[in-house]
Amino acid sequence: MSSPGTVLALSLLGAAVACAGNPEAAANAMTAMAPKTAQSHMDTIVQSLQQFLHWQMMLRILLGFALAVACAWFIAWHPRRSTRADASADLEETKALILLGMVGAAVAEISKLDSNMAFVIFGIGALVRFRTVMDNPKVTGKAIMVVVIGLACGMNQWAMAAFVTGLTWLLIFRLDSHVSARFRIRVSGKNDVKAIYGEVQDFLRIHRCRVKAANLYEGKRSMVLVSHVPADMDPFELELSLSAKLGEGCEINVRVS
Repeated sequence: MSSPGTVLALSLLGAAVACAGNPEAAANAMTAMAPKTAQSHMDTIVQSLQQFLHWQMMLRILLGFALAVACAWFIAWHPRRSTRADASADLEETKALILLGMVGAAVAEISKLDSNMAFVIFGIGALVRFRTVMDNPKVTGKAIMVVVIGLACGMNQWAMAAFVTGLTWLLIFRLDSHVSARFRIRVSGKNDVKAIYGEVQDFLRIHRCRVKAANLYEGKRSMVLVSHVPADMDPFELELSLSAKLGEGCEINVRVS
């Protein structure tokens, strides 16, 4: 795993290579690094303050950021979310997705001013390493898509951003139509393991669950079934119903992935 110092060094090296291939960019970088007089500092301050008077530019930036946040919110608050079993993690990941949409728009705006800033931003992002917080592959994919949509908003590609947002929403709606759940059942007493094995599969099919894998361990008097449960059905309520059907002689454990 790369250390933060290595990542930062690679980022700076990339910026140097970009400047070497672009003499004008290198000249601008050297000019920016040159010592400035008091008057040049004052001119920079005045120019920065005058930007607030350009209401057309401010409106464009505001609309781009607003669209980026709206698109990120549209994806983050999808009715079929990947982590509904953990409400606290779901809420925090939703906030992170919305912020990442804003980050994408800001990166695009800054990169339009100076393309070399993309290398610096890449180095900062590698140091932060947001991917370690999101251990769910689906959420990581959504995060990448939200950043890309934010970049499109920041680059004034609003139609493309809206189009990609709609397609992403529909794709998530389809992919998250079912959640994966593993049913581990241990049979005690004199109950017939094979009979219960068949009853469990019939029970899942009746409740519109797709049984993807089923293993019976007669010696251990247990079974493991992997099933896709409809998104509108609570797997833990399904566990209670199955427990009531099988009786007290069965120990049921359901894990949602």
